[in-house]
Amino acid sequence: MLYRLSQLRWSLGARLSVADRAWVGRTLGPSERPFFHRMPCRDQVHSVRVARVVREHGGSDQLVQAALLHDCGKTVPPHGVPVLYRGGVVLLGAISPTLLHRIACPWGPLWPVYLSVNHPALAARQLEDAGVEPAVVDLVRRHEDATTDNDLRTLQAADGRH
Repeated sequence: MLYRLSQLRWSLGARLSVADRAWVGRTLGPSERPFFHRMPCRDQVHSVRVARVVREHGGSDQLVQAALLHDCGKTVPPHGVPVLYRGGVVLLGAISPTLLHRIACPWGPLWPVYLSVNHPALAARQLEDAGVEPAVVDLVRRHEDATTDNDLRTLQAADGRH
């Protein structure tokens, strides 16, 4: 729990460096960049941290791109997932994942919970519609699934650390 509180504190002041922005620009293609740039700054910084760890562990270009885009489904215009909802989702998911999925409703005040729970599929659908490479779309779609796939496990481990 203390770790999650420190994450919250960190996320409130998160900013991308000029070097990180340039790296993202070189790493993502024109069809992918808008999805990265519409994310809140805290999610951009998180995604860059995850992607850099993936790259350090020898991840392919597609895996690094998926790492940069893995949370873009949490920002479905015109709404996103407010920081306080994220904390509640993490807590409820640890206590009762079944209840979390049951209350995830695609309308009303629990819309952010729905986004949190379903962001991999929502992101994949949007990326696919934009013509993003199918391998990247598939990695984003499955980034929270239980898996034996080494690439996904690398992405999940990096995501869990940051």
